[in-house]
Amino acid sequence: MGEKLKPTGGEEKRRAILLANMGGARSAGELKEFLFNMFKDKRIVSSPIRFLLAPLISQLRYKNVWENYKKIGGSRIYSLTEELAKEMEELSGRPVLIGMRYTQPYLPEVLKELDEVTILPLYPHYSVTTYGSTIDGIKEAFQGGWRGSCYLVPPYFDDPYYNRSIADHILNNLPKESKEYHLIFSAHGLPEKLVKRENDPYPTQVEKQVEILKGLIGNRVKSVSLAYQSRFGIGKWLTPYLNEELEKMTGKKVVIYPISFIIDNSETDLELKIEYGELARRIGLADYRVISAPNHFIAHTLLQIVERYEKHQEREVKNTLSKWLNSR
Repeated sequence: MGEKLKPTGGEEKRRAILLANMGGARSAGELKEFLFNMFKDKRIVSSPIRFLLAPLISQLRYKNVWENYKKIGGSRIYSLTEELAKEMEELSGRPVLIGMRYTQPYLPEVLKELDEVTILPLYPHYSVTTYGSTIDGIKEAFQGGWRGSCYLVPPYFDDPYYNRSIADHILNNLPKESKEYHLIFSAHGLPEKLVKRENDPYPTQVEKQVEILKGLIGNRVKSVSLAYQSRFGIGKWLTPYLNEELEKMTGKKVVIYPISFIIDNSETDLELKIEYGELARRIGLADYRVISAPNHFIAHTLLQIVERYEKHQEREVKNTLSKWLNSR
């Protein structure tokens, strides 16, 4: 993919679509890198104490956490994102690159290789911890001397084409006896303190998307609800917690869809499928299933979202990016 960026003439611009994500760990060393950069991120830990916590926590935690990662052979986020990028390249005939926040290739470094880029974050909802961090990565590139043209696709949680694709993906992967199953949309959790401090729209956007998908899925399942996963540390997080919702389902059949993720990663492969799967067996669920994230199967829809903003909303995208860069 990268060779397409090399200009053949002196004035030819290096253009690409860039898929932005947080990163993942394929090795113990990469996990340590991920943890260090995550706890150093002001969007995760706002206090300057993060500069002390990041090296300490990453050093103390990475070996134990990696033992769990071994159960899934490391995160699939890279291989699956590369498949998505390849599919979008083949559909569009344009270079599609990958940029990460916490592991290589780092977003600011990828941007420096481009003259014009459309960035598509691989999270459909806005949160300061995801979109906000991506904007920080763009700022870092500008602060490092990059002067390219940048378009940032806004959150698309309510995009009708995106939700139709997600609904179809869910319907196509429901068990045959789907009306016997309770569908739980599992969203990545956030500390309530962070949500209130930042006035983060993430939970509102998640709730709105659940209502949209509920309407599209209709009566194909017994019930539809929302819960939050990935809670750690002390303090209250967004509720309801997924483990508590599952504990109410003893003897029932449950199917989970990870609404926050476009690409499968440790929080779907390890947390939802293995760790929550073990909980489901302990509490006696009649059946427990996890529908995978859409991964490369949603390439065409994501490309439509990109092209729609490029062709029909160029001015709005520029204004949105300018507003976010100046206010966040």
